[in-house]
Amino acid sequence: MLGRIIFHLRSNVVGYVALFAALGGTSYAAVRLAPGSVTNRALARGAVSHSKLAADSVTSADIANGSIKPGDFARETMTALTKKGGGVTTAADGTTGATGNRGANGGTGTAGTLGPAGPAGAAGAAGTGSVILRARATGTVSAPHGASTAVAINDASWTQSPGEMDLITGTATITIPSACTGSFGNALILSVDGTPATFALAPSTPASGTVTMPFNVTSVMEPASSAAHHLTASLANSCTKAGEDYSVGDVKLDVVKFS
Repeated sequence: MLGRIIFHLRSNVVGYVALFAALGGTSYAAVRLAPGSVTNRALARGAVSHSKLAADSVTSADIANGSIKPGDFARETMTALTKKGGGVTTAADGTTGATGNRGANGGTGTAGTLGPAGPAGAAGAAGTGSVILRARATGTVSAPHGASTAVAINDASWTQSPGEMDLITGTATITIPSACTGSFGNALILSVDGTPATFALAPSTPASGTVTMPFNVTSVMEPASSAAHHLTASLANSCTKAGEDYSVGDVKLDVVKFS
């Protein structure tokens, strides 16, 4: 029987050397083969023991001296390699590589679709303002050049309560002369209790045209006690030649109170 094993080893020495190379990282990796040190005769002499294989202590000198036993290859050694702790060692894990660089930021995404319109909000609370006076001028008044001409206003008086602020607003229709020489700042002046308070501009263009001009809004501040007020109006015409006359009509004035 031993003769057959030796014959088998001699016939397959190249295959066993390849087996040694393929088992890198196990206990066979400890064998350092010297060039030309493994021969059929050395393998046949059985100089390498199982304990040397298990302890990673096999050297090329052991092989060269014929210490490999046929039984080690045929039965014991190969079986031991498949068992836990049978001389097979496991290589330690490698160290973790360095973290890679952060990639570039991605581009801006496309804008989303516009959402639906929200529901309408609740109606606001009613304001505290109210009209307490509507003053009007009927008919048309001619305002000759170089003079200030009064424009009569109907229902132009009211009483202001304590702590009440009043605003005055309105419009007037003005006919412009065909020419106005040397004029500057022609206007329909509105006075409160005889003191000028606001005005509506009397323009010089379009020549011979008729325009409706607004009064600049003015205020009458809160009195400490009830105060009676009266509105008057007059057109100041600074044109210097005959025929350069304005006319005024349809004056509308409102007084709005806030308290």
